[in-house]
Amino acid sequence: MKRALIAVCFCILWLSDIMAQEIVTGTVVDSKNEPVPGVRVEIVGRTETTTTDIDGKFRIELPSPAKKIRFTYLGYKPIEKSIKPEMFVKLGHGWGGTTSGYRGFFEFTGGVGFGGKVNVYAGDCAVTDIGSPIVFGWNMTHGYQINRNLFAGLGFGMHASMLYGVENESYYGDSYTEYCFSTLNVPIYADVRWDFGLEKKTAPFVDLKLGYMLSFAFDTDDDMFYSSGNNCSLYVYDKNTGGFLLMPTIGMRTTIRNKVGFNIGLSYNLMFRKKMNARFESYETDFNGNYKSYEEVMDLGNSTGGVLMLNFGFDF
Repeated sequence: MKRALIAVCFCILWLSDIMAQEIVTGTVVDSKNEPVPGVRVEIVGRTETTTTDIDGKFRIELPSPAKKIRFTYLGYKPIEKSIKPEMFVKLGHGWGGTTSGYRGFFEFTGGVGFGGKVNVYAGDCAVTDIGSPIVFGWNMTHGYQINRNLFAGLGFGMHASMLYGVENESYYGDSYTEYCFSTLNVPIYADVRWDFGLEKKTAPFVDLKLGYMLSFAFDTDDDMFYSSGNNCSLYVYDKNTGGFLLMPTIGMRTTIRNKVGFNIGLSYNLMFRKKMNARFESYETDFNGNYKSYEEVMDLGNSTGGVLMLNFGFDF
């Protein structure tokens, strides 16, 4: 009789344990209602976890009641939901909620070039300390999100270039710092970008633009840098000639809302080709009172430098 009573007690405890267990099942799909395998499913604040199968389905047993369940998948913002016996979960967060499709970028950019300063002397005229360019403008890129991390596209932009230098007037003994717009640059490029951890609100990225820089001159040979001397004048001007463009970027992206993010990055434009020229004019009067003028055009050569640029804008 005693043994029978013990057996009954064990059966009651076993049945109560079975009844206390809760089984939660469900399906996880993406924004196109396609099943998503490999999603991590975990009970919030507990140790019970599982992953979805090839059909996006999951099953998890709970030894005791719980309130919240979390779904985590690379490229999507983690989702927490209240527990129900049968669940249907749709991943629609992260940068766009999809693994592929159109993606566009618009950014403002600006920076200062690196390189030595140029000094030009002719007669008693001089233009000195011609510095590296100051560049500012914008870029627009359109392309395709190949997967949750890799983007490829094509783009173009418009960048204004400004130079500065010191104009010396020996006749008056004065010097003036002059700022001049030199060229309008139009970069045309292919763009490849890799985003890290897009399931997070803020994540780093790397970007590479590769293409060609077209240049259109603002200036003529009369309206950039000018120096006057005793019966002579010196004009110095810059002509961007365009060329190969290589612009790597590192930065951070912050999700603002679905499909929209704010980007800030630091890039280095490895192509900023410029051509410096000068024209020297002198005047004199001979013994007979005849006025004579001389002109010499000087090719100061080409130079290639880089511009460190700060970019900020949006993707959509």
